[in-house]
Amino acid sequence: MKAIILAGGEGIRLRPLTVNRPKPLMPVAGRPCIEFAIRSLVKAGLKNQILTAGYKADMIKETLGDGSRFGASIQYSFEEVPLGTAGAVKKVEGHLDGTFVVASGDVLADVNIKTLIQFHKKKAAMATMALTKVKDPCQFGIVGLDKAGSIVKFKEKPRPEEVFSNLVNAGIYVLEPEVLDLIPKDTKFDFSKNTFPQILEKHPGELFGRAIKGLWMDIGRPSDLLEANFRVIMREGRTRTFRGVRFASPSVIDDVALISRATKVKGPCYLGAHAKVGGRCVLDTVAIYEKAIVEEAKLTRSIVLEGATVSPGAVLENTIVGRNTVVGPGKVLKGQTLADDIRI
Repeated sequence: MKAIILAGGEGIRLRPLTVNRPKPLMPVAGRPCIEFAIRSLVKAGLKNQILTAGYKADMIKETLGDGSRFGASIQYSFEEVPLGTAGAVKKVEGHLDGTFVVASGDVLADVNIKTLIQFHKKKAAMATMALTKVKDPCQFGIVGLDKAGSIVKFKEKPRPEEVFSNLVNAGIYVLEPEVLDLIPKDTKFDFSKNTFPQILEKHPGELFGRAIKGLWMDIGRPSDLLEANFRVIMREGRTRTFRGVRFASPSVIDDVALISRATKVKGPCYLGAHAKVGGRCVLDTVAIYEKAIVEEAKLTRSIVLEGATVSPGAVLENTIVGRNTVVGPGKVLKGQTLADDIRI
């Protein structure tokens, strides 16, 4: 069985962070977001993967390579013109010879896909959609299920008055080859907007949904990226004393990170390789990436990306600092998302 990972989106809502880096490569606790999907598929036995890419595709290929370090074998399909989620899969149908899995590479998905496949086979479904519960379903496709798990209603990005469920499409599907017959060639076509409504109409009772276990999060907005980083740090980190500083909350710290003994740390923390925290800093729920420098500053619920500098006296709250960007002395930033390579 093969898997297709969709990684063609531009990540418009994450700009300016995605001007120089595609959304699937946005970092979450030190790893590209797409890596979580790749590893989840490998755990389910899906080592043969086809990755479809458009925006900054060369950067994605350069970062992920052939997939061998994840235990996968990755082939690439490049789109000069965006084809949509279903159109991208149709483009590679010649490489598919049976049941296959489609996953999104631009959401955080550390989930159990194996149980979804088992459910799909048990129901002899044409298509099975992974579902997850969210607080605000208006940004997603919501579904209504019958007692057997068959999808009887589907609504993409409903208005508040149209919401009938908090179960939403998680962007992971198990599909039979017959689904490809519903997708036109060389045409922009989406699973949510086009293919699944067709299945509901033409093949009632053959589209199923099942809630998945694991960590699933959209990272479509800067606030989502912040939350995803801290959720993963809490999940994968550990408490420890590092270079004389006590990390009382779960934290992920590279062995070659540097931190002043005068620093006070509250909440989860990520320190990447050669990150440097100097002086009397206060860090309260932060991620400081590779070769970033933070000096005598106060950071609350913020991310400092690779090579960036936060100068003495600066105060950051709910802020993301772009790569190689410099935040000057005494600057106070709240709820900001800074582009790469600028000086504030």
